[in-house]
Formats: sequence, structure tokens, C-alpha cells
Amino acid sequence: MDSPSSKAQVLADTLPQFKTLQNALIVLKYGGSVIEEAVYADSILTDLGFLQQVGASVVVVHGGGKAISAKMREVGISPKFVNGLRFTDRKTISIVDSILTKTINPQIVRSLVDRGTKASGLSGKKVFAAKKIFSASPEGERISLGFVGDITKVSKNPVLNLLKKGVIPVITPLAVSSSGDPLNVNADIAAARLAAELKATHLTFLSDVNGILEDTQHPDSTIAQVSEVEIQSLRHAGVINGGMLPKVNASVDALKSGVKRVKMLNGQLAHSVLIDLFFNPRLGTEVILS
Repeated sequence: MDSPSSKAQVLADTLPQFKTLQNALIVLKYGGSVIEEAVYADSILTDLGFLQQVGASVVVVHGGGKAISAKMREVGISPKFVNGLRFTDRKTISIVDSILTKTINPQIVRSLVDRGTKASGLSGKKVFAAKKIFSASPEGERISLGFVGDITKVSKNPVLNLLKKGVIPVITPLAVSSSGDPLNVNADIAAARLAAELKATHLTFLSDVNGILEDTQHPDSTIAQVSEVEIQSLRHAGVINGGMLPKVNASVDALKSGVKRVKMLNGQLAHSVLIDLFFNPRLGTEVILS
């Protein structure tokens, strides 16, 4: 069992990181199964509360894909994805908006508040403007994705106003179109675009995988660091595909826009956020430009 002296030494050794984090702005995308499992959520949200207490500014953009898919099946709609993006008709966008805004977002806020952390829900519709996007079939035909948006503008003031009050903004991955329709936006892209607009020091993607894997059948094959050039090679080799594509592309764009550090972590590892920042920077996958 660790002695009080050894525990104190651990704290002393992390003093440089404490100093760095006092002025950090961390944007965290919170998704995958870790958002729904209490054991994982407890660890993640405790980490976020800790970071706020040491002086970091924290922003959360959350997903909710599994809960949305479950609700869709409950009402007889089969989830459909095109190139990693959810096809979203008018009935589906109503489900998406309801699940994100009335279920998942309040649950995250409530859990943070229960830990003594100041937090407030913020609709992505107040932060992100978007236009409807289309995909392409293998034959090159234009495919409508319905109420799915490509972010065209980020309004950072609603986020900054909460941060100035010492509050963690918890933001839904929704946007509004020029005609006032709600649009479903990719949460990874939303987090990255917001991090870029805020000039965040850290952008962290939390999900239920270790990061980018050389072999998806072997969780221990995590690639610790990957550059923009290597991403292209891994994409052509089929290592990066599906839902990982928008994540890595958004990561590169964020770095080019001034975000200092981008990491992909597995939220199923207890306190992975604190481990990454204080003890093991090679945890997960870090995306770099070169």
C-alpha cells in the first residue's frame, strides 16, 4: 500500500503540469458507450471536475449515437449511415434533438453538478450554424443525408460567457440552418471546430476505443502518434475508415487552426484524461501535423 510520503511525492512531481493546466482551455468530445455506462461516466466526469478545480477551462461536446439508435428502433426506424454519417429525415431529427437535449445533456450536467462542479447545458443550435450536406454513391450519384449539417459558422460567445463565470458548458452536437431547421452535426467535427474557434490548448476525443489501431482486432496495437502524412497512408490501407475518418480529418483541421494538442483516448480506462495530462502522455493516439 502506498505510504503518505509516496502519495505526497506523486503530487509534488505533478506540480509542473498543475501550473500548465491553470491557464489551459480543454475541449473534450465525450461519446461512444462511455457516455452511457455509469462506471465510465463517473471516472470521466470526476476528471473534468478536477481539472476545473485546478484552474483549467473545460468545454464538453457530447454525442449520443447509441441512445438515438435505440430510440429509433423503438419507434420502428432502422438507423442508416452513409459514409459514417447518420441519415436523418424529419422524424429522425426530432428524435435526435429530443434525446440529446432532454435526456443526455441534462444527465451530464446533473452528474457534474453532483460532483460540486459548475456546469450548464448549451444547445449546439446557439453555437453552430450549418448547411445541409450531401454524400456521393460509389457511382458518383448525389445522396441526400436529410437533416445533416456541415458547420458553416461557430459562435463562441455563448461558450465564453459560461467559461467567464467558471461554468463548464455542455454542448449538444446540433446546429441550425439558415431557414431555422435543426441539423444533426458530427460531434467530432463540432468539437474540433469549436476548439479551433476558441484556440484551445487541448482537444481530446473520448470514446470506447484506445485511439487509432493498426489492427482493429488487437486493442494493444494503438498507434501512439500519427502525422497528417501518415493519416493519408493509413486511410489508403484501410486502417482508418468509417467513423474514424471525420475524427482524424477534424483533428488535422483543428491543429492547423491553432489548437495546440489533439488526443484520442479510451474513456473505459479509469481516469484516462488525468493519466494523459499528468502521468503518461503517450496514452491513446496523438495527432500531429508533421
